[in-house]
Formats: sequence, structure tokens, C-alpha cells
Amino acid sequence: MSIDWSALQNMNIFPGGSGLNTGGYSPSGGANAPITPFDFTLGGTVPGWDGTTDPDGGSTPRDAAPPTVAGVYTKREGMYLVTYERMSDGTQREIDRAKERSAGDDVEAMFTNAGLDRAFVSQLVGIIDGLYQGNAAPTQGEMLNKIYNSEPYKKRFAANETIRQRLADGQGRPGDRLLSPKEYIDLENTYRTIFQDAQMPTGFYDAPDDFNNLISNSISAAELQSRVNVAQDALQKADKTTLDSLTKYYNLSQGDLVAYLLDPTKTMPVLEGISKQAANVYGMNSRSDLERMYESSKVGGAAARQGLDVGKSMSEEIVDQGKAKQADEAFSIAGAQDTDLRRLGRLYDQPLDFKDLVKESLSLTGGVDSGKKRRKLASKERASFGGQGALDRTSLRKAQDV
Repeated sequence: MSIDWSALQNMNIFPGGSGLNTGGYSPSGGANAPITPFDFTLGGTVPGWDGTTDPDGGSTPRDAAPPTVAGVYTKREGMYLVTYERMSDGTQREIDRAKERSAGDDVEAMFTNAGLDRAFVSQLVGIIDGLYQGNAAPTQGEMLNKIYNSEPYKKRFAANETIRQRLADGQGRPGDRLLSPKEYIDLENTYRTIFQDAQMPTGFYDAPDDFNNLISNSISAAELQSRVNVAQDALQKADKTTLDSLTKYYNLSQGDLVAYLLDPTKTMPVLEGISKQAANVYGMNSRSDLERMYESSKVGGAAARQGLDVGKSMSEEIVDQGKAKQADEAFSIAGAQDTDLRRLGRLYDQPLDFKDLVKESLSLTGGVDSGKKRRKLASKERASFGGQGALDRTSLRKAQDV
């Protein structure tokens, strides 16, 4: 099929004549070329078109200038500062986006510098970033409050939660206070060093969870050092007589004592089996009481090595009077004279034994009366038997010089 272009021109479809330079339209492929979309070359004007408006019916001027930048502004979007250009046609376009969380960066740096591990800090950063999503400019205080009330933080610093609750309940103890992350970690590190210096077994009290009980009970580094010294002595130096006295006097084993000293939360369960009074006395922070118990057991053990049984009460009194270091010699002399003292007491129907001599020599309660009684009975014996009795002058002098 061919098209009669002359006929079409005669129908004024292409006014202005034929040809490319006559000011009208002509087919670009010749008279017999097939008609296809965009197959015409514009050479003139379209009827009804003024040359400035969109031929398709739009209103945008064909030769209008592009929009210009009318202004620039920046606004916060979450944790980002975004810069926009405001255009003359009312539109806008983003030209810059920068992460800006100075308060958040400060908080992150604080926890990193405190010595927390990277994985935990990443959890805290996630909490901070989440806060930015709902708050364009959160303060450092708001961030810390959010972190301190988060589950990861409460779990890592569990001792603080125990202390916080105790204070809230009005049950605070001397030394109770909430520690900053750095203070908390520094105390953990000090604890760890104390245990390592004492050559405690590897894996023994060297992880954060191990220290929660110590921190939650406000055990200072000095307090722990004292506890470890006693525990170390109990573990490495205590002989059988001392351990026997622990059991006899306080119903404690060596393991109980060490648990007492190193883990205060075990104090009450152990003491429940002793007596209500003891449980009230030896509370959570009972290091001095535990030292007294151990030292008294050592005194009792020293007496036992001489074949003597001084008992809990006298052992504790010797410790309380600061006479523990003199006890060995006093027991030695008193033990050597115990048989004669008992014989002398029976002779005059008055109780007398080595304890009276120990009381006298160490100036314990009743020591003055014991000395008077011993000397009176010895004097009677000499008077009755005309000379020295069984307790000769040398032995008496030794007893008095202890």
C-alpha cells in the first residue's frame, strides 16, 4: 500500500507546500515511505500551537529556566544531621547526611574507657541509638538513665541493683553506695589481684559473677584482703587440732570457714545450723568475728597439743585479751603441773587444775582469785608436810613469770 502524498497535501494536512524547507511537514523517508510514530520532521508550525506551550497540553513553558536554590537548611533526623537545599519551585533535595550524636559518643566513650568488653559496649550503643530514633537531641543524663534501667546493664552490674534495693528498703549498711561503671570494674580488678597474689586456684573468684556477692555486701578491698589472709591461713596452715576446735567450738568445717570468709552470702545458711544467737552475731559482714573464731580455734588447738582442753570460752577470752601469742608457753607450764594441781585441790577438797594456773599467768578473768587459791593451798601443804610441797618454788616462780 502506498500513500498519495500529493493528495494529502491538497487536503491541507501539511499546509505550506511540500519539501523539507518550505515551512511545512514532509515525510522524512520519501513519498512512499511507511508512516511510523515520530516519522515526521518538524519544519514549520502546528496549527493552533503558539510555539511556547507544551504541544501535549502541559502548562510548563517550553523554554522556562530550571529552578534555582532558594536556601539551605539543616535538621536532625534521629542520630543524623541532614542538610537540604530549598528550591525556587518549592521542592527540596538532600545534599548531605552526617551522623551526629556527640552526647551518645561521650557516653559510649565513658563505658569503653571504663574497661568494659567490646560486645557489652555494643549493646549499650544499641540502646543509645534506639533513644535517638524517638528523641532528636537526647541529653547525656537521659541516655544514662535509659542505660542504667536496661536489662544488659542490670545484669552486668548486678551488685548495684542489690545495693539500690537495700537502700530503697531502708536497709542500707555501712559502706553501701552505688558504684560507677569504672569504680565497679576497678574494684573487680582489685579483687582479682588479691586472689591471684594469694595464689588461689585458677578459675576461683576471677569472673564478674564471682564478685557480685562481694560488691553487693560492700566488701572493700582492705576487707577482702583481710578475709583472704585468714582463708589462706586456714587452707594452707591449719593443723588438725585447730580444725578439730573449729568443729568443736563452732560446728564449722575448714570449708565452712573459707566459704564464710570469701563469700559472705554463705554466712547465714552455715550459721543456721549453729544457733540463733550465733546467726545474729555473725552476719553478712562478719570478718572480724570469723577471725576471732579462727584464732580461738587455733588457741584451742595449741592447748590440745599439750593434752589440755581449755574450752571455747577460755580460748575466746585469750584471743580477746590479746594473749594468743603467750598461750603456748602458758599451756606448756600449766600442762606440766596439772597433775600436782589436781592432787593439791583434792587434798583440801577444792577444785584446782591447769586452768587456774593459765588464768593466773595470762591475767584472765578470775586469775587473781585462782592465784590466791593456789598459793593458799600450796602454803597449807608446806605447813602440813614441813617443807616444800609438790609445787616447788621453781615451778611456782615459773608460773608467776609467764
